[in-house]
Amino acid sequence: MGRREILKIKLMNKKNSKKNQGFSIIEVMVCVTIILVTFTSIYTLINHSMVFHDLAYSKLTASYLAQEGIEIVRNIRDNNYIRNGSNNYIKNESNNYILNESNNYIQNESWNVGLNPGNYQVQYNSTRLDDYTGNNLKIDSSGLYNYSDGETTRYNRMISIDKISDKEIRVTSIVKWSNRGINFDIQVEDHLYNWF
Repeated sequence: MGRREILKIKLMNKKNSKKNQGFSIIEVMVCVTIILVTFTSIYTLINHSMVFHDLAYSKLTASYLAQEGIEIVRNIRDNNYIRNGSNNYIKNESNNYILNESNNYIQNESWNVGLNPGNYQVQYNSTRLDDYTGNNLKIDSSGLYNYSDGETTRYNRMISIDKISDKEIRVTSIVKWSNRGINFDIQVEDHLYNWF
C-alpha cells in the first residue's frame, strides 16, 4: 500500500467522521423554535374554537329559553279560551247572551286572565305566571330548565307583559347570561290577541 492510498483512506475517514458528528446547537434551536410555534398555533386554534363553540351553544340555548317563555304565556292564554268556552261573550243563568245598553253583546275579557302587565318568571310546566325574582334558571337531571330543582345555570329569564289594548297584549321574553365575563341578552317579542 502506497502513500497515496493511505492519504485517500485518511481523507475518506475525515469525510465520514464529519457526517457522524450530529447537529449543531443552532440547528437544534431552529428545530425547537419551529416545533414550539407549530404547537402554540395549534393550541391557540383549538382554544379559540372551544370559546366560539361555547358562545354559540349559550346563544342557542338562550334563544330556545326565550322562545319557550313566549310559548308558555301563549299556552296560558289558550287555556283561558278552553276553560271559558269558544265564544267570548258573557251568558246569563238561562244560557242567553247578555246585551249592554247599546244592544251589543258584552264581551268576556277572560282570555287574558292571569296575564296582567308586569314582570314575571315561568318554567316549562307553568300554568300561571310567578312574580319575577331575578333568580337564575336551574337544569334538572333530565335536562329541563326550572326554578326549583337541579344545578343553577347562567341563564336568567324574565317575561314582561304590556297591555296594548283590551284585545292585545305584548309579551317580551328576555334571557340574560354571562359568558367569559361578557354579558349577553336575547329578547323575543310577540303580540297575543283576543281571537273573538
